[in-house]
Amino acid sequence: MISARYNMWGFLLGLMLLVSGCGKSVSVPLSGVADSAEAPSIYPDYTSLVFPPNIAPLNFEIKSPGEEFVAELKASDGSSIAASGKTVQWDMDEWRDFIGKNAGNDVTLNVYVKNGAGVWTRYSSTSRVAPDSIDSHFSYRLIEPSYTMYGLLTINQRDLTSFDESVIFNNTYNRDETRGFCINCHVPRNQYQDKKSQFHVRQFNGGTLIMDGSEVRKVNLKTDSTISAGVYQAWHPTAENLIAYSVNDTHQQFFLKDKQKIEVLDSSSDVILYDLDANEVSSVSNDTTLLETFPAWSPEGDRLFYSVARYPEGTTSKNVEMKFDEIRYDIVSRRFDIATKSFSAPDTVVYASGRSRSALLPRVSPDGRYLLFCEADHGTFHIWHKDSDLFVADLTTGEIIPLDQANSDDVDSYHSWSSNGRWIIFSSRRDDGSYTRPYITYFSPEGKASKAFVVPQEDPAYYQRLMKSYNVPEFMVSAVEPTRADILKALESEATPVTYRP
Repeated sequence: MISARYNMWGFLLGLMLLVSGCGKSVSVPLSGVADSAEAPSIYPDYTSLVFPPNIAPLNFEIKSPGEEFVAELKASDGSSIAASGKTVQWDMDEWRDFIGKNAGNDVTLNVYVKNGAGVWTRYSSTSRVAPDSIDSHFSYRLIEPSYTMYGLLTINQRDLTSFDESVIFNNTYNRDETRGFCINCHVPRNQYQDKKSQFHVRQFNGGTLIMDGSEVRKVNLKTDSTISAGVYQAWHPTAENLIAYSVNDTHQQFFLKDKQKIEVLDSSSDVILYDLDANEVSSVSNDTTLLETFPAWSPEGDRLFYSVARYPEGTTSKNVEMKFDEIRYDIVSRRFDIATKSFSAPDTVVYASGRSRSALLPRVSPDGRYLLFCEADHGTFHIWHKDSDLFVADLTTGEIIPLDQANSDDVDSYHSWSSNGRWIIFSSRRDDGSYTRPYITYFSPEGKASKAFVVPQEDPAYYQRLMKSYNVPEFMVSAVEPTRADILKALESEATPVTYRP
């Protein structure tokens, strides 16, 4: 579609509004416009939002039937930007200038639709441009939801201030039946402020790739004394060169007659600590009567949070799948002494099992006040649980608060805080129940979430055509530096083994 700008003063004075769309001019007289009480019908739904002052244009498609279409974004001072056509693609420069000037203010979206009888209707909604910016990038894995196959996987990064997207790494090199491999869990330290991040490679040429600026090295975190190599990780947030990992023996179950397609569960899992400088791992918790997973540090690095569950009665690691729907996780924390690298006994922070619920993926806000997590009826892998929702625990009061404005009737799960604590990005299946998409919500200083919105794309129909899921979205303040060639060189090298320290 062809975008156009127009003089709004002429519109307000009752003159003819002249825009161009679909190769023809459209005149909209002020006297011919009827106001509707309904909000604009658009996809994606970008109505009544709180959105960042540095986000890429929120392009959309107008769903209302009509012959001609005009969209206008208007500020309280009368300034505006506009575009014509059923597919609305805002001019990048005008969008950036407009929302930047209106940070902290309300803006009104007006959508004008002309029907076959020549009558124009205006649909309006008010949003707020937040005073707080969003981190410029996020990383994620694009994966086909095929459960058992992992061909053509990519770990990507996206610039949220534009539509620029690039591949950090993919698994297409030397692919055949015996040399395929899985890549997963790209996680930056401190939203990548110190240029450190890591991800895992499984099967062929397996290992954990640790990136520090442009340097990449591969380590083998599996030892004879641990269940597996590192799986879910948490970088220590201070100068300490430490990473906490869970080690997991993970399995899948498939269903023929159930609203869930699949259940992913651990038969055993522990938490370990990896000292990068000493190149050694040690146990944080390896209680064989417990399942322990998803570690996360406090911002000061003095507490380690993770999820923990007891085996259902009558089960062990050998048959826990028999009662998969009775596995319920709580969230605990341990005090950490940086000088001695030792941990205290665990304290329960979220007692979800007492409410017949299961709490996973603890993430502490940058100010240390809120613990963000997802909760469902049971289990450990909430990405497959339709009842999974986002919650925060106020660590000063102990109050558990559901993020009702951000949650949906379908899966809302894997989540990440922005570096300023004002934005949360998470995975949701609310669009169609099958594919996870990256959604963003504003988290106010008062501890309230806003209506969530999907990460914008240049083409509003992008998600409707994409047959891949966004997995493990993680905020970053800048792009990953190593090139694919740098990563590939490290991948093809021998993994450095680590030493286990009892």
